[in-house]
Amino acid sequence: MSTADTQSLPVSAAVIVGGGSGSRFGGDKLTIQMAARPLLAWSLKAFQETEAISMIVVVAPAGSEERFQQIAADARITKLIAVVSGGSQRHESVSRGLAALPPSVELVAIHDAARPLVSPELIIRCLEIAGGSGASAAAVPVTDTLHLADRENCAARTVDRTGLWAMQTPQVFRAAPLKELLLSVDAGNPTDEVSVVLAAGWRIPFVENLQPNPKITWPEDFSVAEALLKNTRC
Repeated sequence: MSTADTQSLPVSAAVIVGGGSGSRFGGDKLTIQMAARPLLAWSLKAFQETEAISMIVVVAPAGSEERFQQIAADARITKLIAVVSGGSQRHESVSRGLAALPPSVELVAIHDAARPLVSPELIIRCLEIAGGSGASAAAVPVTDTLHLADRENCAARTVDRTGLWAMQTPQVFRAAPLKELLLSVDAGNPTDEVSVVLAAGWRIPFVENLQPNPKITWPEDFSVAEALLKNTRC
């Protein structure tokens, strides 16, 4: 997207969500060094380098706020306006991040801090689509064969993968209505923001992403993502 096209987008911000406990990873994965930077710094850097993003809010686990502030300072993230503590569930964490944004923000990109390979190009594509439709989400079509398991974890039946997409982030939305929707969540624990707005009747175009954008969940994910970063962004 050209500079002129970028300037035509609504005022846009990012909420980078890292408020989880890291229990599946076995600790605070976001501060671990990956390709010479803390894992968190890679996501921050991508949004810093995206011209259309005016400001960044980071959601941190309680007690990690100062550490996250220092990571951002060391990475020279000048767009950071706040580091806030997360809630007990994802929608609470995102709500706290949104509350730290000024009312002037029209579009907000919600991104998992544990997806360090996100690129400015993908962010811009998501913003561009959401600028016209009010929402967008990075995703990839499911290509693996899928089987439903029984109670003994044996194959029970094959699932038709036609039309199935695996969700990624960023997921971009109009900021004000997303904030209202998240405050009204009173049951369950939606695992992403698309789940929330879909239940409210929104139409969310997918932005197909064929570049690596994994979420670091297990220790085994770390070395693969680090190798990809060294090949693509170092």
